[in-house]
Amino acid sequence: MSVSNPYSRNTLSVLIALLLAVGVVNAAEPVVLNPEAERITDQKINVDLATLKATQDRIAKLNSNGIGADNYYLVKAQSWLDFAMHEYYENDRSHVIDEALFQAQDLIGRMEQAENNITLDTPVINESQRLREDLWTIAGELKQHRGFVCASAPIAEMEVRLVWAGHENKELGWRHAREHFAAAERLAKQARKLADNCFCPQPEEKPCPLVAAVELPVQEMLDMSKKRPQKPVEPMALVNVPRNVHFGLDKSNINEKAVVILDRVTEILQAYPKLTIKLIGHTDSRASKAYNQALSERRAQSVLKYLLSKGIAANRIDLRGEGFNSLKTDADELLGHALSRRVEMDYLGETIESYDQTGDLVMEEVRKAKAAKAARSIKSTKTGKSSSSKRANKSGKPTKKASK
Repeated sequence: MSVSNPYSRNTLSVLIALLLAVGVVNAAEPVVLNPEAERITDQKINVDLATLKATQDRIAKLNSNGIGADNYYLVKAQSWLDFAMHEYYENDRSHVIDEALFQAQDLIGRMEQAENNITLDTPVINESQRLREDLWTIAGELKQHRGFVCASAPIAEMEVRLVWAGHENKELGWRHAREHFAAAERLAKQARKLADNCFCPQPEEKPCPLVAAVELPVQEMLDMSKKRPQKPVEPMALVNVPRNVHFGLDKSNINEKAVVILDRVTEILQAYPKLTIKLIGHTDSRASKAYNQALSERRAQSVLKYLLSKGIAANRIDLRGEGFNSLKTDADELLGHALSRRVEMDYLGETIESYDQTGDLVMEEVRKAKAAKAARSIKSTKTGKSSSSKRANKSGKPTKKASK
């Protein structure tokens, strides 16, 4: 279900002030970005980036305090923050950044206060529009599914992606919204599969959908002298298991978001001692074949070292580098590069339901440089330089590049 968001920027400021007063939001953390018109200097931009980082740190702290990385509300808060950060780096001049950041911080504040009645509704903010009713319906149905506990992470990300797509469609049209609709479709399929295969621990209730309840004939159950054949026990499928982590441009170190993913992988490996894992390193398409081959191997080695440091035996782990032989593609070229910079994990020895996660994607620093450059162009417009007029429409809002 989705509701309209009535908050303007001024209303957001008043709401945040009230939340600070009652202690819902941590007053020690910066919570409001500079107004759009003031994002024209490196100093202002750096303050905003510090605000975004502080919000990310609060999410990481919630996870370190015991809230799981696949918790519905934590994933939704991260998705809202990713939305806000992406649009900030793209120099979006609408209120969407503030609205998405507010949604992230509102959820974070409620989790910090350990509220137990946080709504499952996802608002369609003012700078977006509600589209793809079929996907919203799927999200609503899955929230009522008994397997929701297993599918909550992709459902949360799917809902925010739909809001994000609505914003892109409203601002620039379907071509820019397409990648987010496609992501929402993939997440919907993944969530449905996870929910349908989720283990239900309440045997006295009706079984999960798609799980048949088999009743033995009464006579057979009463005849204790007859030895009934034992059916082989099928292993229970492990679900919602991440199968990849991502890396920064030309980097092989584990970033802080990837640590959360690898900790989840570590827990699974510790719980299932017969499970083995194969690490496959990848790069994007830039630089030479030899360079990327070595980089892909270093990335796999980094994941290996992390798992070894957590006590996983070396004889349970295999690795190799693939260089740029298996690229991920996307209409947004930089997003395609970010998806390609990864280590994939193949699990052997147990029945696994794994998925490609994107919560630890590292976009290139060039986007920060683009934001600063665009801000300086806006500043020069105010001083009378006509060359920057091509970057703004009548409202003073720079046009987003088609490569977004």
